[in-house]
Order: sequence, then C-alpha cells, then structure tokens
Amino acid sequence: MLFVDILDIELMLLGGGLFLIAYWVLLNFSLNYDQQKLMEINKSFGFLFLALGIYVLATGLWGTFVWPLPSSYNLVLTDPWSLYGIALLALGLVNTYKVPMLGVLAGISVLSIPVIVYGLVILHFGLTNSPSGAGALYLLIGINGLLSPILQTKAKKYWSYIALLLLILAGILALYIGISASFEHTAGWMKWSPFYG
Repeated sequence: MLFVDILDIELMLLGGGLFLIAYWVLLNFSLNYDQQKLMEINKSFGFLFLALGIYVLATGLWGTFVWPLPSSYNLVLTDPWSLYGIALLALGLVNTYKVPMLGVLAGISVLSIPVIVYGLVILHFGLTNSPSGAGALYLLIGINGLLSPILQTKAKKYWSYIALLLLILAGILALYIGISASFEHTAGWMKWSPFYG
C-alpha cells in the first residue's frame, strides 16, 4: 500500500484550530463582551468550526479505515484526529444554532480521555520523532478538553485563563511540529515518483 503523508497539514490545521478555539474561549468566557455582538461572532465561529470539523473528521475516518501510516502510528495519530473532528463539529453546531453548551462540553470531556491515553502511549513507547513534544501536545489538549465543562460553572472566568494557556501552548507546539514536519517530509519525498511515471 502507498503511504500517504498528510500529517504535516493536519498538525498545522490543529495548531490553527487550537488558536481559533482559544480566541473563542477568550471572547465567550474571559471578556465581558457585548452579548448581541457575541452572538453574531459565535455564528461565524460556528460555520468555521463546522467546515474545519468536516475536513478533520473525513480525513480522520479515512485514516482510521485505510491505515495509511506505518504500524501503530495509525492508532495514535488518526484516532484522535477523528475525535478532534467530532469536537469541532459539536462546537460548530453549538455556535451556529445556539444550543446549550454544557452537553457539548461534557461530550468533549469524554472525547478527551483517549487523547490523554494516546499521549501517555506516545511517551511510554517513544513514538514519533519527538515523543516528548507529541506527548505534551496530546496531554495539553486532552487535559484542556477533559476539564472544559468547568467553563459552565461559576469558576468559568478563572478556568478560561488556564484553558487559554493550555490551548495556546498546544497550538504553538502543533504548529512547530507541523511546520518542521513539512520541511522534513517534503525533503524526504522530493525524489519519489509513482510506479507508472
């Protein structure tokens, strides 16, 4: 089977998506923003989360069914990617249709458990070129998602600052790994040509 390498674009989209989620958290939970204006902004966030979520879920499910990566990388890299797509779609629906948020955040909390486990698996088995970086990325995202229902409690403003920190750190890490992977993967594939050409 031909190895298909979309990990670099996935990591860059993950980083960008985490920054978007951080901005959304800032507007909705950290700042005292005008509620009418916020509803309009959230609707536009909703469409963006839906569009990105469709792409992420489609490529995640494709990876889950096809197993394009070597060995157990298919488990630790494609399964969480699909879960990220589900979380983005849920956030998109909440923002587009003004659905109560607690249930969605509880769902994201549940989806975050495998992400934490896979982060620990990456660290335990030394997977990827940078196990500590990839493991930290998974743990930052997973812990943030696991604790996201706190955004619906009285402590939401305080928690939002911690969530922002975790999201921004994870976004920086994802972008750094993704950009580095782009250069590494591009160099590795420069001389490749299909069997028919």
